[in-house]
Amino acid sequence: MNIPDAQQRLEALNPNSSFICEAPAGSGKTELLTQRFLVLLARVKRPEEILAITFTRKATGEMRERLLQSLQMAQLQEPEESHRRLTWKLARDVLEADSIHNWQLLQNPNRLQIKTFDSLCTSLTRQLPMESSFGSQPQICDDANELYRSAVHALLATLEDDCHWAEALAVVLQLLDNRFNRVEALLVQLLSKREQWLPLIGRAQMADTIREKFSEHFTTVIRETIAQLQQLIPTKLQSEIISLAGYAAHNLQTSEKTSVISHCLNIDVDNQALPDASPEGVAKWLGLLEMLKTQKGEWRKNVTVTLGFPSGKGADKKACDARKAQLKDLVTQLREIPGLDDALNDLKTLPTFEVDAQQWQLLQALFTVLPVLTAQLTLVFAEKNQVDFTEISLAARRALGSADEPSQLSLKMDYRLSHILVDEFQDTSAGQIELLNQLTAGWQPDDQRTLFCVGDAMQSIYAFRGANVGLFLSAREQGLENVDLQSLRLTANFRSQAGIVTWVNHTFARAFPEKSNISHGAVSYSASDSINPDLPGDAVTIHGFIDDNDGEREAAAMVNIIRACQTENPEGTIAVLVRSRNALSALLPALQNEGMQFRAVDLQPLGETAVVQDLLSLSRALLHPADRVAWLSLLRAPWCGLLLQDLEIIANQSCSTQEQYPTLLQQCQRALELKMLGDDALLRLNKILPVLQTALAEQLRKPLRDWVEGVWLALGGGACVANAEALENAHRFFELLETWEYACDLPSFRVLHNAVAGLFAAPDPQADDRLQLMTIHKSKGLQFDTVIVPGLARRGNNRYDDLLLWHERVNHHGEAQLLMSPLTQVSGSERHPNYQYLVAESGKKAVLETCRLLYVACTRARQRLHLCFTTSENSKNPGELRAPAAGSLLSSIWASVALHVQPDKPPQADENHQTSALSAPEPEIQRLVTAWQSPAILRENLLADAIPPYDYDESLNRPDWTPQDPTARYSGTLVHRYLQHITEQGVQNWDSARVLAQIDQIHAALREMGVPRGRLSGTAENVVQQLCRVLEDERGQTLLGNHYPFQRCEYPVSIATPEGLQHWVMDRVFTTQQGITWVVDYKTGLPDPDQNTAAFLAQQRAVYLPKMKSYRTALLQLGFEQVRAALYFPAITEWLELTEV
Repeated sequence: MNIPDAQQRLEALNPNSSFICEAPAGSGKTELLTQRFLVLLARVKRPEEILAITFTRKATGEMRERLLQSLQMAQLQEPEESHRRLTWKLARDVLEADSIHNWQLLQNPNRLQIKTFDSLCTSLTRQLPMESSFGSQPQICDDANELYRSAVHALLATLEDDCHWAEALAVVLQLLDNRFNRVEALLVQLLSKREQWLPLIGRAQMADTIREKFSEHFTTVIRETIAQLQQLIPTKLQSEIISLAGYAAHNLQTSEKTSVISHCLNIDVDNQALPDASPEGVAKWLGLLEMLKTQKGEWRKNVTVTLGFPSGKGADKKACDARKAQLKDLVTQLREIPGLDDALNDLKTLPTFEVDAQQWQLLQALFTVLPVLTAQLTLVFAEKNQVDFTEISLAARRALGSADEPSQLSLKMDYRLSHILVDEFQDTSAGQIELLNQLTAGWQPDDQRTLFCVGDAMQSIYAFRGANVGLFLSAREQGLENVDLQSLRLTANFRSQAGIVTWVNHTFARAFPEKSNISHGAVSYSASDSINPDLPGDAVTIHGFIDDNDGEREAAAMVNIIRACQTENPEGTIAVLVRSRNALSALLPALQNEGMQFRAVDLQPLGETAVVQDLLSLSRALLHPADRVAWLSLLRAPWCGLLLQDLEIIANQSCSTQEQYPTLLQQCQRALELKMLGDDALLRLNKILPVLQTALAEQLRKPLRDWVEGVWLALGGGACVANAEALENAHRFFELLETWEYACDLPSFRVLHNAVAGLFAAPDPQADDRLQLMTIHKSKGLQFDTVIVPGLARRGNNRYDDLLLWHERVNHHGEAQLLMSPLTQVSGSERHPNYQYLVAESGKKAVLETCRLLYVACTRARQRLHLCFTTSENSKNPGELRAPAAGSLLSSIWASVALHVQPDKPPQADENHQTSALSAPEPEIQRLVTAWQSPAILRENLLADAIPPYDYDESLNRPDWTPQDPTARYSGTLVHRYLQHITEQGVQNWDSARVLAQIDQIHAALREMGVPRGRLSGTAENVVQQLCRVLEDERGQTLLGNHYPFQRCEYPVSIATPEGLQHWVMDRVFTTQQGITWVVDYKTGLPDPDQNTAAFLAQQRAVYLPKMKSYRTALLQLGFEQVRAALYFPAITEWLELTEV
C-alpha cells in the first residue's frame, strides 16, 4: 500500500526531536501516538520518564489499552500487515527493555504514566500540598456554581463595610442599575472563567498607562480596518465611490431626508482619495457603507431617494437614472472582490478611539473587585473543603513555582521527565500551555528530552471549554516557550472512502478561510489523500426540505435512509449527529413509531424523565410542605394518581378558621375526613397520607437519600418503574442525593434542581449500538459506516452577555495587543461600541468554529454521508432556495452545495379535506392499582435508623460463609466490594501489585467489620489471594471489563409480583455486543477438604439455581433479552453457567 505521508510518519518516530504533528480526521493519529510511545519506552531507563497527556479518562484508558495490546501482540508471531508489523517490531523492542530493566509492564501497567490534564494537576497538588495552598486534598466539585454564588454573596455582603473595595463594588452595582440578581449572575459567570482573565487583570494593573494603552490598541483596530479597505478597493473604483458619495451627500443636504451619507458632503472629490482613519474619516466610511450595503449587511439591489439618488424630472431624469445605474454597476463590481464584503461589515462594529470615562470607571472598579472576589472564592473553597477543576489547575502551577524560582516539585519533575506526549493538542487552553511551559522549564536543546504534540486544528470545537485553537497555530509557527517544535503534517485518510474524502476536500477548502489567523482562531484547510477506493453509489447526498416547519418530512426521510442502510448492510453502523438535541425533536418519535431500536448518547436530560420528575416533586414536597405545586404533582404521580377533578376539590377545600393558609396535606386530610371524593380517590389518599405524615414528622432522623428513597418505595414508586432504564434513572437521582448527608445540608431546592440539570438519563440497555444518536461533540474520535447530519439550517445560540470581555489580538506588525471592555450601555439597551466590537470578534470565532464542527461531523463517515436541512423558497425569486441563516452549519458550505440540492417540496394540500375540533378528554395517566400494598418491611420500618434501601432477601444476597470459618463472610463482603471497585475503575488499571498495595486498606476495612485481631492477617491474605486470582484469570478479566454496551455492578432491581414488590441486588450484569445479557453471582466459598471441585460445583448449582432463575425472570420483565446466568468462584476461578434457568 502506497502511503503518501510515509516519510512524515517515520520522522515522527525520531526519539531525539520534538514535533507538533497535524493529524486530520482518519489519519491514524492514535496508532502514530502509540508507536511514538513504544519508541520512547525502548530507550528510557524507567517507564515513568514518559508522560502522556490527553483530555478525557476514556482517552487515557484507550491509550493504555492500545499500548498493552501492542505488547501482548509482540509476544506472538510477526503479523503480515505492514502497519501492524511496525508496531509489532517496536513493541518487541519494548519487551526486550522490559526484560533488561525488570519493569514487568504487563503485570504493572500503572507504570505507564498516561493522565488527563486534570488528573495530572491533581497529582501535582498532592505531592506538594503546602506549595499548592491546599494542605489536605479537597474534594473536586464538577459543578461549582453554588460555590461561586457563595463567594459572590460574601463579596456583596461587604458593600457597606469599611474596606478599600467597597466603593469599587458600589460603582459596579450602580452601572448595572443595582440589580443584585443580575450582578450575581454576571460575577458567577466570570468566576467560572477566572483562569483566563486573572493573568490579564494582573498585567493591566501593573501598567501605569493602561487606559492610554487600551485607547491606543482600539485606535490600531480602526486604522488597520480602514487600511485593509483602502487596499481591497481598486484605484479605478475608488474614484467612482467618491464621486457617487459626494453626489448623494449633496442631494441629501438639499432635501429633508436624513442619512449618515450626509457625512460624505466634504469627501475629497478633487484628489479622489478614500477617507482616512480619523474620527471624521470614520464617519465618512459609515456613509459609504450606508450607500453600498443594507442594514442587514447585504449588498444593495435598489437605489432610492433616501440614499441621495432622486428620480429626477424632465431633463434631469436621464442624468439621475445614469447615476443610479452607475451605483448598481459599482456594487456589482465590488461584490466580486474577495474579502471586501466582510471588511465593509466590520465598519459597523468599529470601537471608539478612546476608552471613555464611563468605561474606564467600570474597568477600574472591576480591576479592584475581581481579585477580591477570587479571594472570597478561595475562602469558600477552604470552608467547604471543595474546589473546582480550575482551582486544581491554578494550584498545580503554583506548586511548580516559576522559572526564576522553581519549587522542589518542579526540580523533581525536571529530573524525572524525559519525554512528554500531548494528544488532541488543538483543544488546549492558555493555562494548559503554561503548565507545559513549567514542566519543560529546565529543558535544554541538547539534553535529548522531547515534546510531541499531536492534533488537528481543523477539529478544534471546544471553545466553550476554554480551548483556543490559536495556541495550536502559535505553537506550530513558534514552538513553546522552552521547546522548539518541528512541524509535521499527515495527509493519508484511512477511514473514509474516496468519494467522501474528495467531497470533503472540495467543500471545506472553500468553506475554511484561505489563511490561518492566530488572533481570530482562523484555520486554513489542509487536504487529505484517500487510501480507500470509491464505493458504488453516491458517497454524499444532500437532502433539502422546503417548508417542513415541523421537521416531519425530514424525519421520515431519515427513517427511510436508516432502513435502507440496514437492509443493505445489516451489521453496518449508523450515526445521526446533531448540533443540539433540539434537532431530534421530530426524529425520536418517528423512530419509536417504527419500532426501531437505537442508542441515544447523553441526549435526554435526567430531569426530563418521568421517574425523576416525580422524584423531584416528591423531594420538593417533603422539603417544603407549603409548596402547593409540588404537592399537587405528588398527588398526581403514579403512586397516587388522583384525577384532575379530585385535585381541584382538594385544592379548593377550606379548613378550620384557625388555618388561614392551609397546606395541601391538611386539605387532603380534611377531604378524607369529610369523604368529599369518590371511593377510588379516598382509597388512594388513605394509603399514602400515613406514609407522608410519618415521613414529615421524622425528617432529620435519616440521611437525605435514605429518607427520600424510603418514602418513594413505601409509596410504591419502585412498583411504578416500567423498565430497567427508568430504574437506572431513579438510581442516578438517589446517588445525587448522597451529595448532602441530611436534608438540612441542602442549601436550597434550586441547588438540587441545578445538579439534576447537569446529568443525563441512562441509555436504553436493550438499545442497538448499530444505530446511535448523539451530538457532534460526542462523536469526536468515533467513526461510523453511515452518518446522517440533520438540522443543518438551524442557527446556533451564540449570546454574549458577560460583565467583562477581552481579546488578545496580533496587529499587522506581529505585536500582541490586549483589548478589554466592560458591559456598559450608551443609551437604552444599546451596548458601548468597544463592547460590541469584542462581541463581534467573538462572533467571528464562533462562525469559524461552526464550520469546523460540520467538518468533524462529515469526517465521521466511512461509506455514506447524508446532510439534511429544512428551508424555504426565496419569495422574490421563486424556485431559488433561501440562503441559510448566518451561524448555521449549512451557511459555511452553502456556496459549494447550493446547486447540488434536490429540494423536497411539500405535498399539495387536499382542499376537500376538513377537520373538526373535538374537545380533548382528560389524558390517561399511569398509576398503581388501588389494591397494591407495599411490603411489610417498608411499611413498618420506613423511618428506622438503618434499613437497607431495598428489601433484600438476605439468604440470597449475603456473601458465602460457613460455621467452620466465621470470618469468611467478612472476606466475602470485601471481595465483592473490591470486584465492584475494580470494574468501575477499569480492570486494565489493576494488577496483583496494586492489590498487594491495598493491604493496609484491607486490614482497616476488616477491623471495622469486627474481624478478631488473631484472624486479621489470615482473612486479609484470603481477600488478596482471591482478587489476584481473578485478575490473573482470563475469564475474570472478561467478567470485570467495562467495555460492554450495558454493565452494572451491585445492580438493584425491583419487580412487582403477585406476592408484592420484590427487590434484588445482582453482583454483575452486562450485555455483550451480540445482545446477550449475563447475570453473574460471585461465590467466594471453597470446597470442603474432602470434596472435589466437580461435587462442589454441583452442590452450588442446586443451592443457587432458584435464585438465578428469579434474577433471570426479573431481567426479562425489565426488557432484557437473551438473558443467561452463571456463578463465578474467585477463590478457585471457576465459571459455572446455569443452563437450566
